[in-house]
Amino acid sequence: MPGFDLHLHSACSDGKLSVSEIAQILKEKKLKYCALADHNSVDGIQELIEALEGSGIKVIPAVELTAKQNENEVHILAYDFNIKAAAKIIKERNEIVYSQKIKEMADAVKLSREAGFKITDGLSPSEKHPVSLTIALDICSNDANQNFFLKKYGKRFVAEDVYYEYQAPGKLCAVERSGVTVEWLVQKFKGIAQDFIIAHPFVSVSVVTRPLDEFEIKNLLEIGLTGVEIFHNKTTTEQMDLLKRIVKERSLHYTGGSDFHGRETDTPIGQYGPGCFVPSFLLTNYGSDF
Repeated sequence: MPGFDLHLHSACSDGKLSVSEIAQILKEKKLKYCALADHNSVDGIQELIEALEGSGIKVIPAVELTAKQNENEVHILAYDFNIKAAAKIIKERNEIVYSQKIKEMADAVKLSREAGFKITDGLSPSEKHPVSLTIALDICSNDANQNFFLKKYGKRFVAEDVYYEYQAPGKLCAVERSGVTVEWLVQKFKGIAQDFIIAHPFVSVSVVTRPLDEFEIKNLLEIGLTGVEIFHNKTTTEQMDLLKRIVKERSLHYTGGSDFHGRETDTPIGQYGPGCFVPSFLLTNYGSDF
């Protein structure tokens, strides 16, 4: 049976493999549909389309977008769009977010130092991580900070500990998280992307964020998202069953994929777990129902 993988990453964002290397794997797998969904980038899509020309594999344009949702951060998978039009929106999004991150970084560093932490001079924001994570990792890398944690808490801290003890909303070093909202993305991509899918709803997108619950998933769907990613390697069977129920109740679209990043420990392309192949998907213009 022809396979599907609608969640892949390349070196155009945080993946390890080039687009051409991914294309070769896709040809070997003989998938029917695939989607390169790099984080906040569509740079590799056209190259993948050209690399797979004549293979019989259909590339559905995709991107995994980072957005704010209240005090949390979520990932939204946009599918089936004009690549050039999407690139303009993503460029605008990235410029807005980076500008916000510069201010967030300055405010967060100031608060962290006032709290007594040693912070590396000249620390700059990263597109790949929330500012709070960049600072938490820097705090954890400093021996003086770790000595403080050992004395006060009896253990060394990891970034997650720093976040929940000092950076989470209401804590001593909390600052407003940078980012465009889900509403901003939906409005900007209206008429351009055919589908907006909540990526791995029950999986935290970083150690300084939390997974969504059923109530939050339904709230996101009310904003204008068209479906959910059901099949994912960190989503449990029980969670997938819940997502299937929501899909059926609301007549939603759905996807699945390996979330492949090119690491040796990654789920293989075309699968969402050991021996588990993505059985189906449904988008506006592609796929088949359960």
